[in-house]
Amino acid sequence: MKKSPHLVPAIVILGALLQAPVAQACVGCREPGADTVIRESQTVMAGLAFSWSVLFMLGFVLLMVGGMSFYIWQTCRRLAHENPGS
Repeated sequence: MKKSPHLVPAIVILGALLQAPVAQACVGCREPGADTVIRESQTVMAGLAFSWSVLFMLGFVLLMVGGMSFYIWQTCRRLAHENPGS
């Protein structure tokens, strides 16, 4: 029987997804309740802005890595097409 190279990462991702309901954020990152927003609106808004900035930075890294990977893939494909014998 041939082993799939994607089996271990799939099991790890599945395990992480099954644990997602158990995961809890720190106090500063949790979704604020209505009474918290009234008492500490500036603190809550700063926390939300911080959360969005982290997501933006992660998205930018993903965009950069994806763009570089696409460029490398495209270049390798072009070189293979130009030199089919080597």
